[in-house]
Amino acid sequence: MIGNSLYKIFNFLGYNCVGINHLGDWGTQFGKMIAGYLKWGSREEVEKKGIDELVRLYVMADKDESMQEEGKAWFKKIEDNDETAIELFNWFKKLTMADAEKTYALLNVKFDSYAGESFYNDKIQPVVDELEAKGLLEDSDGAKIVRLDDYDMPPCLILKNDGASLYATRDIAAALYRKKTYNFDKMLYVVAYHQSLHFKQFFKVLELMGYEWAASSMVHVEFGMVSYEGKALSTRKGYTVYLDDVLDRAIEKAGAIMDEKSPNLPGRDEVAKSVGVGAVVFYILFN
Repeated sequence: MIGNSLYKIFNFLGYNCVGINHLGDWGTQFGKMIAGYLKWGSREEVEKKGIDELVRLYVMADKDESMQEEGKAWFKKIEDNDETAIELFNWFKKLTMADAEKTYALLNVKFDSYAGESFYNDKIQPVVDELEAKGLLEDSDGAKIVRLDDYDMPPCLILKNDGASLYATRDIAAALYRKKTYNFDKMLYVVAYHQSLHFKQFFKVLELMGYEWAASSMVHVEFGMVSYEGKALSTRKGYTVYLDDVLDRAIEKAGAIMDEKSPNLPGRDEVAKSVGVGAVVFYILFN
């Protein structure tokens, strides 16, 4: 909602805005999801229950010690473009996006691009090569890092000791791609505050690479962690509250108040939807 509001405000101010949903569609969790699906899942159940079933299978695989290596192996297959792995990965993504789109429609949120982490997979090597060429990359126990001691920050990890890329690597590749594609005046990252060190690090790495626009154009828009009953939400721990459930409850509640105060109101369902969703959005932005 913060990103959507900024998008509307800057559009109103005359900027040409591009709303990007940087999907977190890369990482070992997808290998675990595939492993869980192949061991315990069925196509019929996944088609019927969608994201609920995918989350259930992921949590089971994540908690099962015997599945960890299998999960890593399946993610490696995704990286290596294995036909079965890619087919399942794309299917899971399609189901997830169909669920997400319903919620976005309810909130009246739109995105111009859904290029997520997997989109930048083939754009990482040029980043590593450039860091190497500019003398910024150092070896640290087999991993590749950029030292940031002079800026009172821990090193920025670029490659793990097994050669795998990390968030920072992909975010640097994404920033360079977006600058080249959109030539932005400002790039706003609407991400929770607990990632603030990550943003400071990779912004600084871009500066050190000679991209002066990184210091003036890139902004981390921080917000507080989303929690419920005092606990941070965690898919991994199976502790999640779905936004569409919250919105449905708010719409129900608005409808019940209307039935009590203004029975037989014309367009009752549409009004309940507007009031219920609007109340949640206002609460989020107000806080």
